[in-house]
Parts: sequence; C-alpha cells; structure tokens
Amino acid sequence: MKGSSIFKKNRDIVTRKIENETILVPLYKTSEELDCIYTLNDIAGRIWELIDGKKSMTKIEKILLREYDVTEKKLNAELAGLLKDLKDIKAII
Repeated sequence: MKGSSIFKKNRDIVTRKIENETILVPLYKTSEELDCIYTLNDIAGRIWELIDGKKSMTKIEKILLREYDVTEKKLNAELAGLLKDLKDIKAII
C-alpha cells in the first residue's frame, strides 16, 4: 500500500452500522449467490468510513493516529492487512 493510494468503496456493498460494528453485505442477484456477510470492528469500521474515494491513505493514517492510541508501525501493519482483506472481497477498488 502506498501512502498516495486512494480507494473507493464498491457500490455493490451495502453498509449498516449496528452498535460498534459495521456490517458489509455484498449485493447479489439472487439469495443463492450470497456467500458472506462481513463484520468490521470499531476501528475497521472507522477506516471504512474514511475510505471515500478522495482521501489518500496518508491522510487516513494521520486521522487515525490522532483518534486512536496506536503506534504508526502498528497502524500501518493493521491498515495494510485490512486493505488487503477489503480488496480480496472486492469491497474496495
């Protein structure tokens, strides 16, 4: 992941926030095609909120470093893992 990378959400993903979790539901033509519903914890949900097709990953990192008590190294590792997972399920492009 490069700091200048900008991601946007796949429009075929519906998002719902329930309590401290963000639920991602891929849209399909039929219920038989529904493979998974994805649940994001509070921090991953915040990252999901910040992915808007405009903010660079550097900007998102700076926001998260201000909002959470985490080291830059740990944040970069967690963020890279989450972005890989979101790409794998085609939630971001």
